[in-house]
Amino acid sequence: MLLFVILVLVLVQMNGVRAQDPRWPLHTVCDSERITVTYRSCDPLQDIGFTLLPCPERLTDLIKIRLALILRQSIKELYSSYELWLHGQNEPILNSDEPLCLPHFPRFKFCGSRRGEILTLDSSFKYKTNIPLKANFDLKLRAINQDGFLIACVNATLSFH
Repeated sequence: MLLFVILVLVLVQMNGVRAQDPRWPLHTVCDSERITVTYRSCDPLQDIGFTLLPCPERLTDLIKIRLALILRQSIKELYSSYELWLHGQNEPILNSDEPLCLPHFPRFKFCGSRRGEILTLDSSFKYKTNIPLKANFDLKLRAINQDGFLIACVNATLSFH
């Protein structure tokens, strides 16, 4: 009985902490002398797993990206959008909307995945020129399925030292 009471108190305490800050935790993906990358899921119902391996020292380094989440809705079609902002500015410096999965053109292996499945995306990225950046950027990423349901939502900060 005492164990049950302790468990209930711990759950109530955890719930109280969660109620004070309804946002997901801030994750640090990369923290080196050259770059710091942090992100937070902006989906109110689900956090997202995201990694960069290794943490790059230069933009021209090959970076492996991995993203993982549990699908709450099926993906027949998937559309992504991103906006890159110079920290503190009123308009994005880059933005794009792009279809990732179309009915007759599945670009990725997760196209056609069903609700409840784990979606994973493994990719690589390498920037062609090494721009000596010293700035902070805000990156907003969204993925929406054919029914307008939010599949993934991430707000990230990239700080170049």
